[in-house]
Amino acid sequence: MAAKPKKSTTANPSRDARLASEKRLARAEKACQSLMAAFTELENAGVLDAHDTARQYLQMCRVHYRKIRNGKVLGPADFNAAVDVCTSARRALLALDPALSFASFPTAEALCTILQQADVVLGDYQQLKTGSAKP
Repeated sequence: MAAKPKKSTTANPSRDARLASEKRLARAEKACQSLMAAFTELENAGVLDAHDTARQYLQMCRVHYRKIRNGKVLGPADFNAAVDVCTSARRALLALDPALSFASFPTAEALCTILQQADVVLGDYQQLKTGSAKP
C-alpha cells in the first residue's frame, strides 16, 4: 500500500485572514445587538428623558443599525455600519456620563460592558485602517 501524503501543517494565510475576519464580524454583531438592547432598556426605563444629547446619539445608533442587513454583520459594508453604531453609542454614553463610570445608573455594569464591546469594535476598525490587522 502506498503511504498517504501528509497534510501540510504550515499556516494557511488566506484561512487565517478569513478566520480573523469572521471573528471581527462576530464581535461587531454581538456588540451592536448588546448596544441596541441596552439602549432600548434605558429608554423604556425613562433614563434618557433628561439627556437630550444622548437620545439624539441613540437615534443615530438606530439609523446606522438599520443599515446592517437583518442585524447580521456579514461583510465589510455591515462592519462599517457597525463601526458607525459603536461610534454613536460611545458618544451617547459620553453624553450620559462624561466620566464613563455610570455610578448613578441602575444598569451601570451593563453600560460598562457595552462600552468595552464598542471599544473593541472601534479598535478592530483602527487596526484595519492602519493596516496592522492582527490574525
